[in-house]
Amino acid sequence: MKRRHLIALAAALAAPVAAMAKDGWPHKQPVRLIVPASAGGSLDALTRPLAAQLTTLLGQQVIVDNRGGAGGVLGADLAAKSAPDGYTFLLAAVHHAIAPGVYPKMPYDSARDLVGVAHIGNVPNMVVVNAQHPAKTLGEFVAWAKANPDKVNYATGGAGTLIHIASEMFASRAGITMVPVHYRGSAPGIVDLVGGNVQVMFETLPSAAVQVRGGKLRALAVTSPRRSAAFPDVPTVAESGFPGFEAITWYGVMAPAGTPPETVKAMNAAINTALQSAPIRKAWETLGVEAAPTTPEAFQAFWLKEIAHWTATAKAQGVKVE
Repeated sequence: MKRRHLIALAAALAAPVAAMAKDGWPHKQPVRLIVPASAGGSLDALTRPLAAQLTTLLGQQVIVDNRGGAGGVLGADLAAKSAPDGYTFLLAAVHHAIAPGVYPKMPYDSARDLVGVAHIGNVPNMVVVNAQHPAKTLGEFVAWAKANPDKVNYATGGAGTLIHIASEMFASRAGITMVPVHYRGSAPGIVDLVGGNVQVMFETLPSAAVQVRGGKLRALAVTSPRRSAAFPDVPTVAESGFPGFEAITWYGVMAPAGTPPETVKAMNAAINTALQSAPIRKAWETLGVEAAPTTPEAFQAFWLKEIAHWTATAKAQGVKVE
């Protein structure tokens, strides 16, 4: 029923696609989709099939522009300060809502300078350990951490990321001590986890999945309110003895404030149509992403709510980027 509901919702939201050409957009140049991460990462892997589908739907090339750095802030700053003409968009994620609460000074105003276009999807983070670690469950890991308080280092893809905050949230909830080791991106953190140099990571499912399926990492739990269809045998953190714990990585497309509303609606319609295409469904299934089509207005409201939520959470956990 849920699947049929999503398809029906996406079809309704995508109705304006046929009317896209009324104002001629897009017609004069390629559309740029800024990805605030390096090529080859999970965010890039998510974006490229979407860009390919949008190119077909819009009849104009959608170019992926990788601009990594500063936990996604550099790419977002570029998008926020771009001309609001409908030819620059940002592939945003939850860390863009977290940034205002952890950085002492932002180069742009998150709530004012970016507007929501479309909610692409949600994916849980996965609690993973080295395959040789003695813990087979999250409960066993907590017991091990309490018995070895000076041996628990956790990897993050950078200070102030969801991985960082989620790890601190869990440590506080479980009553254990964990020391963060911040890397420039998740990839080197995963390498050190596989190598046994750190003990645990709350990594996004798409990044962790390859190593889990390859037998190099062991999945203990997912941070979503329900199990992931990609790993149905892996329990949630809540099921593992920590009810109410949740930390979701979401993805969406945003535009510079001032982008014409009709262009925002047209892009939203194209994205919602793309989400139902066979290539996207296949890619999302592989990556463990759950599609989340919605309207620009709903995504904008969600965006502002997320900024407020993560600002309060970061303050409560004492997470900040110096």
